[in-house]
Amino acid sequence: MSNSIEASVEMSCSKIIWTMLRDEGVDCVFGVSGMTNVALLHALADMPGMKFVHAAHESVAMGMADGYSRATGKLAVVVVHDTAGLSNTMGNLHNAYAAGSRVLVIAGQSDAPLEWSERYMDVDFRPMVSQTTKGCWMITDAHEVALTVNRALKASRPPTGGPVVIALSSGIQAQVIPYRSMPAQGRHVAMDISPSVESITSAAQLLANADNPIIFCSRIVADVNAMDELVTFAESLAAPVYTGNESKLIFPTNHPLYRGLAFQTTDALRKLVASADVLLMVGSGLIKYGDSSAQPIFSAATKVIQIDLDSEALSGYCSTELALLANPKQALRALDEAVSGQISQGKHSVRMERLNSEYQQRKTFVDECLNEDFEAVPIRWGAAFREIAAAIPEDSVVVDELASFYGQLSKVLELSKPGSYFNTCESLGWGLPATLGIALANPQKPVIGLIGDGAALFAIQALWTAAQYQIPAVMVILNNSGYGCMREMFTQYGQAVAPAMDAADCANYDISGLNYSNLASQFGIEGRRVTDPKQIKSVMQEMIGLKKPAVVELMVCPYGSGMNEMRAAFFQ
Repeated sequence: MSNSIEASVEMSCSKIIWTMLRDEGVDCVFGVSGMTNVALLHALADMPGMKFVHAAHESVAMGMADGYSRATGKLAVVVVHDTAGLSNTMGNLHNAYAAGSRVLVIAGQSDAPLEWSERYMDVDFRPMVSQTTKGCWMITDAHEVALTVNRALKASRPPTGGPVVIALSSGIQAQVIPYRSMPAQGRHVAMDISPSVESITSAAQLLANADNPIIFCSRIVADVNAMDELVTFAESLAAPVYTGNESKLIFPTNHPLYRGLAFQTTDALRKLVASADVLLMVGSGLIKYGDSSAQPIFSAATKVIQIDLDSEALSGYCSTELALLANPKQALRALDEAVSGQISQGKHSVRMERLNSEYQQRKTFVDECLNEDFEAVPIRWGAAFREIAAAIPEDSVVVDELASFYGQLSKVLELSKPGSYFNTCESLGWGLPATLGIALANPQKPVIGLIGDGAALFAIQALWTAAQYQIPAVMVILNNSGYGCMREMFTQYGQAVAPAMDAADCANYDISGLNYSNLASQFGIEGRRVTDPKQIKSVMQEMIGLKKPAVVELMVCPYGSGMNEMRAAFFQ
């Protein structure tokens, strides 16, 4: 008892939280100030090595934190005010959950009793966030602060980590209690789990004997830094690599074995699975779809092998021949050693020749889409993609929120370095703030965000933060004067269900008439509007060279000319 007292230090609960977070490696806190988080932010101001980045809206704070966490691998922190402020984070909280990002959200709460009083701007937040977090806790006793923070930080960690939420009242934030250190190393869990020799031998035999093996990977490859191992193994096996949930770069996009993002419909996934006699699935979150089908996605003809660090995800999609609870980095390395020598040179050469031919055919097809009617005005989407690719420096980091052409940018850009590409296609409003968070995490690299005009409008307040902190990021907004994706959906629906919707009908659900370069200047940011495709490269290079926040607005055609063909192939 005496040792416990001697090891304790009197401090406010707010300081306890920041002390634990600093020990966890937190150096950047994002948020919006409000009357229920004053004590928290007051204590943060006295913490050396930690800075606060003020956002003009909670969704911006959440998006920045998500981007910062994805780019650094560290815990990012968001501070909000009451349940009302917490509700504003929900769209980007969902994005962080889908990406498995380590983000701790701290919500200040009023001091009125939750159980029976009518609290100002407050309700029980837990039902709201429970499905998009790895845990949410309401602190009702000051002596529970350290234990609750410890549990939240542990829940946010890999292999099954993601965003977490804690809330505490203003009174508890200011309360002074004894604190005994809870070191960060006590929350570390070793993930160097290797599969058994027997499991690797069995998996290697299945894969080596396959005629059409396919590798299907999620972001866990990037999370455990296993891209090199994946490339080596795919080359040894002579197997194409498809990706899912591509929130980070998983496989080099300029590699002949790269086949891109698998489209998330039951028909596309069924075709992918059926094309393999042995399917190696690395990670989870791969079988996501938004439609329904009476036909199963997996058939008995395809043998499935799974590798993951999440035991609950193994064998969750379908019956598997083998389910390996292992770190993909170690498992892929072991599989490569086991497969080497088991595949005949002739079989390997024939398969690689076929896959290389398919890659060259696809590359030719993509080039045709990009080059068709290049000088047309308004700018064709294919021309815009071509010139953007030509303007981006080799050491850049690219952030992608082009919802209408989800999965297409990676077919155009040559991306090969881990941490050079980030993407989401869950809830709109992620791209602008995520670009800023990723730029803060990569101060020595050019960071370019590619964002649709509709998505940009969801979080346009991010431009204020970009100007306030002079965050050196170039935000390229492709302005097609509306929600191009919805235009096409309304039109397609009208083809099947009378009466058909015309352009005037669609306009009722659209946005138009905005000048984002002028809007950027109102926030104090350099902005340029480009209407001629031949000027895209030079303007982008000029803005990148400024090394300060800038907006490049590309006036693209209302419909996806130059990219629709690529997307049609993507659907298949």
